[in-house]
Amino acid sequence: MSPEQDFRLFTSLRFDPRLLECAANTAAGPGPSPFYMLSLHRDRMLEAAKHFGFSKAEARLSGPSGLENLLQTLKDLVDVNSTTPKRVRVVIDKHGEISVEIFESPPRALRSLFPTRLPPPGAAPPRVNPLTGGALTLGADDSTAQQGPGYGEPSRDQTYSVMVDPVGTEPSPFTSYKTTSRDMYSEARTRVGIESMADSKEVLIKSTKDGEIMEGSLTTVLFWRGGRWVTPPTSSGGQIGTTRRWLLAHGLCEEEVVRSADLVDGEECWISNGVRGFVPGIIKL
Repeated sequence: MSPEQDFRLFTSLRFDPRLLECAANTAAGPGPSPFYMLSLHRDRMLEAAKHFGFSKAEARLSGPSGLENLLQTLKDLVDVNSTTPKRVRVVIDKHGEISVEIFESPPRALRSLFPTRLPPPGAAPPRVNPLTGGALTLGADDSTAQQGPGYGEPSRDQTYSVMVDPVGTEPSPFTSYKTTSRDMYSEARTRVGIESMADSKEVLIKSTKDGEIMEGSLTTVLFWRGGRWVTPPTSSGGQIGTTRRWLLAHGLCEEEVVRSADLVDGEECWISNGVRGFVPGIIKL
């Protein structure tokens, strides 16, 4: 049986005990939780279940009770007493059965998980407050309080090299929704020499439709266009990722078609996902 016939739905999210005290994460729902943007992860899996006709999965995830059920399931399957962050891969099959895989994940500043804004290209990195472990910036209004939707500008300590897959990918439901049928992403990473998820590298998936950028292999991508950050629309063929949903909801980016031919070597970008939050990138052509 081919992967397209025997696939499951999944999402990867961050477990981080600090999120229990994070007002921005509480606001994202379903209340105080150590799981990053959990309600948005539920939404993406629910939409996928509806699209693929996984009626039992849809029933399990639907409504307020579905979100509470997901939270309780994760609390049962993940050691919530752990003091270190984790990457949690949450998988749901057509029968509505949920399983998880758990991996270590490096610490991230709250400002990299919930930024107040994404600084434009060329902006000087903010000074870091050593008392907060780099969680906040220093300034005239220095505070541990939430600043707008987030906690300041995200860290730029580690910049990813962001390449473009030389081979186009045909948009399909398997590029629009996150499933275990992911050969197109693995092959794109192999083509540009990414050997491990620990590599500070990402590859952009290019559509066969006019070379439109769809997304990164593991991330949402944002480009600086017309004085604001933009991310490719879903019509380009990519997924509606969790951090993408959060950015659009808080007015931190807009949708706009970006073609591979329009990218410039060395231009700054941002990439994001539901485990690492927001990370700066540099386009490498």
